[in-house]
Amino acid sequence: MADIDNGAVHATGPDFVHEDFARAIGAKSGQTGDVLLTTKGTVGRVAILPDIEDRIVYSPQLCFFRVIRRELLEPRFLAYWFKSAGFILQSSHMQSNTDMAPYISLTDLKSVRIDLPTLKRQRAIAEVLGALDDKIAANAKLIDLLLAVVNTEFVRRFGDRSLEVTVGTLAEVVDCLHSKKPERMPDGATLMQLNNIRDDGLVDRTSTYCVSAEDYVEWSRRFETRAWDLVITNVGRVGAVARIPDGYVAALGRNMTGIRPKDAAESGSFISAALLSRAVRREIDRRTDPGSVMSTLNVRSVPLLRLQGSSPSERNAFHEFASPFFESADAALSENASLAATRDALLPQLVSGKVRVRDAERTLSEVL
Repeated sequence: MADIDNGAVHATGPDFVHEDFARAIGAKSGQTGDVLLTTKGTVGRVAILPDIEDRIVYSPQLCFFRVIRRELLEPRFLAYWFKSAGFILQSSHMQSNTDMAPYISLTDLKSVRIDLPTLKRQRAIAEVLGALDDKIAANAKLIDLLLAVVNTEFVRRFGDRSLEVTVGTLAEVVDCLHSKKPERMPDGATLMQLNNIRDDGLVDRTSTYCVSAEDYVEWSRRFETRAWDLVITNVGRVGAVARIPDGYVAALGRNMTGIRPKDAAESGSFISAALLSRAVRREIDRRTDPGSVMSTLNVRSVPLLRLQGSSPSERNAFHEFASPFFESADAALSENASLAATRDALLPQLVSGKVRVRDAERTLSEVL
């Protein structure tokens, strides 16, 4: 497995190996507490293997560190150190030694040097940063629960309905620009990108692609996001859908189509849940045109997408039920972005000793 993202291990991916091969892998069989580091492709993603019932074996692009002398090194501190400037500077030099995809060899990793504070300070740093990560993880579970409630209720109310109501009946569909992506700026207005669209239909605001005021005027001319709008992608990750949360104002990037409910109070939640339902996902696949290079969901097909048969009163009743769950999920995700920013700001200061743990704990009490 190589399913590491945002400091967490996702053991739900599609990759499996036969038990015979797993036995042959031997030492690369996971143990709870292993510190994992991606060393090929997207180098530098870090996580600690949690207590997982299933047997885990590591893929070639993963390196693991199993601390033997815990009286000298706290594993959680090591995981955070891999995200610090001390390691990033060394690893960036190692990656420059190859003209292929970014890669760090085991030989190079053995030469990495780490300045260790006392074990007491290591543990204190890990506890401070870990408290933030624990809150982020708790919020992530809450988001999953909130969205599961919405999905369960949608299936209960509309799951056995045939697809009869088109997107174009309930919403205005706006084709956005497909010209060359404007230059990224260090700050400015937001141009929504594919990586802002999560698989669960929420908007990830941790990464912002900023453009100049002039470019933003051009790219937002046809569509500027507001609460309860939706976005669907046309190329690449075809049919990825996101519902725009309150306060997220952006122009849409390339190969995206805007969907604006004609009456959000009637059908905002309904359209959001329907576009992520299994039946409508099959409808999206059916209307996607296979290409020799990549598949495409034509903009003209979006208004024709069929959703579950329903009346205005049924959609309104569902919106009244579901909208608080959606909004709570948005709030939890927004809080996670703030917590992650706090963690990432504290990490280099704590590891370098520029900020005392006691001062960081005071900061922690203000955000938790």
